[in-house]
This record gives sequence, structure tokens and C-alpha cells, in this order.
Amino acid sequence: MQVKRKPTLKDVAQLAGVSTATVSYVINEKKIISKEVKERIFEAIESLNYIPNNLAQSLKNRETRLIGLLISDIANPFFPQVIRGIEHKLAMHNYNILLSETNSDPGKEKENLKMLLGRRVEGLIVSLAGREVNHFSNIDTPIVFFNRVPDSEEFHKVQVDNFKAAYLATEHLILHGYKRIAIISGPEYLNVGRDRMLGYRQAMLDHGLPILSKYTRMDRFSVEYGYNAMEEFMSLSEPPEAVFTCNNALTLGAFRFLKEKGYLVPKDVALVAYDDTDWATLVDPPLTVVRYPMYEMGVRIGELILQSIQEKVRTPAQNIRFDPELVIRRSCGC
Repeated sequence: MQVKRKPTLKDVAQLAGVSTATVSYVINEKKIISKEVKERIFEAIESLNYIPNNLAQSLKNRETRLIGLLISDIANPFFPQVIRGIEHKLAMHNYNILLSETNSDPGKEKENLKMLLGRRVEGLIVSLAGREVNHFSNIDTPIVFFNRVPDSEEFHKVQVDNFKAAYLATEHLILHGYKRIAIISGPEYLNVGRDRMLGYRQAMLDHGLPILSKYTRMDRFSVEYGYNAMEEFMSLSEPPEAVFTCNNALTLGAFRFLKEKGYLVPKDVALVAYDDTDWATLVDPPLTVVRYPMYEMGVRIGELILQSIQEKVRTPAQNIRFDPELVIRRSCGC
């Protein structure tokens, strides 16, 4: 059986009646070429089903047009929406994403970072696996951190105002008249866990309510932990009147426990969640949530990494915070 030969740049040039250099200029947008010539070249490309060898071109230009993306958990509904925004912005500038998941494992994060650098990515976008950042400090590749960000001020960061988000959620429950308000948050060593706990605490203090250890839980951002924490709360002699769950996985676990054990929301316990997802409006009752512009965050992250790549001199790090919005539904008692 004869194998069909893969079309080449020379084939496109011959069919379009131009030089190979002219075809290259059009593909890589290196020179101004007349509209008529461009149309002939694009028609030839389509006719031959020619696919440019981007890798060879990138090696020649010392560009790969690749951005490495390190995230903790692709199953978290937060990430796909943010990635859509990132990808949309990068595609406008002919950049592609290499996605790598760490499963919140710092060891895997280090391995995947080496892999991405080995692929010669031109920039890195990172949501941290854990508290360690030393392995990011000694590389010259531009980096933008998002969501789970380091405390260090040397890096670009894009995040939600987590303190404000937790404050809004907690204050809403307080203004409902609830006094025994509990929180389930992530680990303190992550900014997203720590800042949400701080926002909760400040709202309680500002309204003269006690902060009791029996109503606070900080550990893993997981469905299992959300389930177990809610089980502990509801087994107390004085269970909380309301609970604020600090991410989608925790909410799912907590809500699952309440449904399995026959508790009524908000009659037995009110609920406000962090993260708005499709299922938040499908459950009964629909969840009151703290929402933020995930897609817009992604676009801004994309803009920032492109800016960092294009800069010849490293500029001061930016710390961009997006404002949260409280979306009121029925799980809080409204």
C-alpha cells in the first residue's frame, strides 16, 4: 500500500505560485503581503491540508509559543472556567497551553515543573500545590500565580479577595439572626484557607459574636473532609445554626452528609457556600454562594503572562484581586 506523502512548505509555494519564503512570511505574519497573494497561499494550504511544523519553526526562532499551566485539581469546577479565559487570551496571540495537574502534591508539582521547563515553555501559570515556592525562585521563566498564591511579593499574583468573600458570607448569616455560625475551610498554610478563615473571624468579631473552636474546622479541601466536618458539627450538643463552606468540594461533602442523614436546609441548619457551580442551582434548596468572575480572571491571567513574556526588563510584581459577589438563594433561609 502506498503511503500518501505529507505536504510540505514547498508544495504550498508551488501550488500558490510563490516562493517558500513568501509562504513562511504569511504563516508567521512576518511581513506585509498583498491580500491577493495571501488568499492564494491560504487556498493552497487548505487544498493540500498542509499543517505547519510549528516545532521546527519555534526551534529556529527560539520560541515555542507554549505556556505551562500547573493546577492542583482539574475536577474542581473553578479551574475549567478560569482556563477557558486563559486559553482565549493566549490563542489571540498564537500561544498554546501545556496543562499539568499536581493533585495538591508538592512533590508532583516539582516533577511537573521540571517537565514543563524541559518542554521550553515561555511562561508558567501556577496554582500552588502546597506552601513550598523555593523551586520557583531560581528559574528565569516568567510566572503568574493564581488562586493558591505564595505570600512572597516577588511574583505576579491574580486572586479573589478571599477575606472579603468570607466576610460577606458570614455577615449575611449574622444579619439573618444566626449566632452559632460554623466554618469549614482549607489548610492554614494556603492563602485561600487562611484568608477565608480570617474573613469569617473578623465578621464575627465586628458583630460581637464569639469565635468558638468547636465551630471552626481547617484541613483539606476535599469532599471527604466536608462530609466529616459537617458530621462533627451536627453531633454537638449545640450544633451550629448555620455553616459557611469554603470551597466547592467542602460544600459537596457537607451537603451530602445533611441529605443522607435527613437534615433540612435551612430549617435545621443554614448553608452558604464559596464557589458558584451549575449544581448549586439544581439542588433543593438552591445554594446561596459567594461568586466571582472566573472567566474574567482567566483573561487577566493570560494578559499578565503575555506582558511578562514581552517585557525585556522584569517589572515590579502585580497583585491583582477580584471582588466577590454574594448570590442569595434559599439555603441561607432567604
